[in-house]
Amino acid sequence: MRVLAINAYHGGSHREFLMQWMAHSIHDFTLLTLPARHWKWRMQHAAVTLAAEVRDRVEDGQRWDVIFVTDMFDLTTFLGLVPAEIAALPRIGYFHENQWTYPIPQGETRDLTYGFINLKTALAADTLWFNSDFHRQEFFQASRDFLQRMPDYAFLETLRACEQKTAVFSPGIQKTDVEPQENRSRPVQILWVARWEYDKNPEQFCEAIQLLDQAGLDFRLSVLGQSTPETSDCFMELHSQFADRIDHWGFLADRSEYQRVLQNADLIISTAFHEFFGISILEAVEAGCLPVLPRRLAYPEIFAETPECFYDGTTAALVALVQTLSRLTQSDSTASDLRRRLKKISARYDWEQISRALDTGLEQCRNQCSR
Repeated sequence: MRVLAINAYHGGSHREFLMQWMAHSIHDFTLLTLPARHWKWRMQHAAVTLAAEVRDRVEDGQRWDVIFVTDMFDLTTFLGLVPAEIAALPRIGYFHENQWTYPIPQGETRDLTYGFINLKTALAADTLWFNSDFHRQEFFQASRDFLQRMPDYAFLETLRACEQKTAVFSPGIQKTDVEPQENRSRPVQILWVARWEYDKNPEQFCEAIQLLDQAGLDFRLSVLGQSTPETSDCFMELHSQFADRIDHWGFLADRSEYQRVLQNADLIISTAFHEFFGISILEAVEAGCLPVLPRRLAYPEIFAETPECFYDGTTAALVALVQTLSRLTQSDSTASDLRRRLKKISARYDWEQISRALDTGLEQCRNQCSR
């Protein structure tokens, strides 16, 4: 099958998703992309820019069987600007994120224009895919909240119909072929991999590290992830206080080095207030880490079989869980059983399996949505 895939913000996990899928897929892709910068401008102009490219390709004789677009794209405008034969193709919208609920910098007011572009794209797609059920539910709740604030013509029935054409297709991760770690006596290796921004709740992580130190836990730290202008001061204080215990500090661009750090870690901690999926947590679990997770977001649907990895969101519960899992990594054979169960979970997200599911979804859309 010939797939026209459009990724208007081709960077990070959005890029990785398509590149991995294409590498494993049985279908033929034509990939149209734009650089991952100026996201607001991309959501406004990309449909116009890429519709022109599609018209040129059609004139050159290219044809496709299905259209696949990601969330940072105005599908409605695009369909009005391409030839009728292209506009009539079955079309899938994939939501990595949405602009109703994507965290914005503190002090800023959300521009609802971009959430409404997301909503129009959702309505125009024949099939709508989300990376998690948490994300799917959050998007439709935010859409309802928006429409209910409007003065009239709040198309809630149309929204309910849109919700019926959705499915969850999670992204994949790369298999590492790493065996579960043997329990060993050493300082517990604690890992952080999220962005250094407020929606990842770094203050709670830093507070927990302080309390773990006061409790006498023998640990070392690797704090990865990208810093931004909004980076919390608590990270600088953490670095100053625990400099002699830090093995890695800051973003690692080299994939092999990043993977090596994951494989050397024992525990990966999330304190996130918001995350649409959690692929970095899954990658760390695949590498052998035990996750320490708040019972919220998409984590419960991904790690349902390992309830012992959750805390209730409070710092006290986070500290207690780190202490419990740290003891397992040192001496208790229960850690080996837990790691095996976690490995079974991460295996479901191997790109070979995920790609087959995505390929099947494409075929179903083409068969059911042809005009």
